[in-house]
Amino acid sequence: MIRVNVFRPIEKLDLPFVLYPMRAYHLRLKFRRLGMADKVMDYFAYVDCVRAGIERGNSILPVEEWTVDEKLIMKENVDEEEALKIAIEGAKKWGNSMVVSWWNPKVDVIEKVKAYKVFWIDKKIIIDSLTCERFRV
Repeated sequence: MIRVNVFRPIEKLDLPFVLYPMRAYHLRLKFRRLGMADKVMDYFAYVDCVRAGIERGNSILPVEEWTVDEKLIMKENVDEEEALKIAIEGAKKWGNSMVVSWWNPKVDVIEKVKAYKVFWIDKKIIIDSLTCERFRV
């Protein structure tokens, strides 16, 4: 058994589950602009540590600590260094679409969290614990 951080599910179901590895980042971007004040923006990135994807959020979701069997945890294909790189690239791409600047933004990491997303398994349906979406297998 191992103790891990899990993004708090919307609702806890009494079903078997797997834990999907993710990393969340709160990044602060600072853009220099000619003749204007610097523009500062916050970006919340969720990096999928299996498929190397990224999704933008509004904040870092709350986490709770669970004790689980290690067999329930999916293997990571993206380590911490690569996940941070993916998050920063996503933040810069998003920021550059919002702000006109000749310079790349300065990026500071405000907060980082490694946690798992829970997927409930109900016969031939998988349920996303953060959205309650159901997927047929």
